[in-house]
Amino acid sequence: MRRTSSEKNTVRIVRIGNQSLRKGELNDICDRIESVFDAECSILDSIVDVPQRAYDSHRKQYNADVVMSVLRSRADEFGADKILAIVDVDLYVPYLNFIFGQSEFPGKVAIVSTHRLKPEFYGLKPNRRLFLERCLKECIHELGHSFGLSHCSNSQCVMFFSNSIVDTDLKGPTFCPKCEATLPTTESK
Repeated sequence: MRRTSSEKNTVRIVRIGNQSLRKGELNDICDRIESVFDAECSILDSIVDVPQRAYDSHRKQYNADVVMSVLRSRADEFGADKILAIVDVDLYVPYLNFIFGQSEFPGKVAIVSTHRLKPEFYGLKPNRRLFLERCLKECIHELGHSFGLSHCSNSQCVMFFSNSIVDTDLKGPTFCPKCEATLPTTESK
């Protein structure tokens, strides 16, 4: 990715609640974010509580809009251009049964849920490699939205919309040439 300024975007990974990702795995995701977005990435040391007011007892899921609102209200304290929250609860938005993630488009805050990225959620044996690959794709995807990228019609592009886990597994972990060329430079942050 081309940059026209020496100033880099900063991305802060914020862990919310209990985590499926280990610290070393988060570091690997952070390294990949730095490479893909030519950004400086770091992980918040403390873990933020899951906002209980986001829980819908009828759906047995957490409303992502509420979680995003809480993150937005605390964004300045996290001290970064972009906030990527990672949570291990099942997220939804009112118009969808579930979501793997959500992002302001464009904006500062994005969230990824690891809950449905685990093979065991679908009755399969645990597969750490597959789980981490899915997590990385969804993190890049949601940050792509925060940087102003829309969904892509190329099913191999990381910006392709994942309507199911099959879509996530089929798409690649990188941007197609069209999305790569559209990604804004640091001057537009």
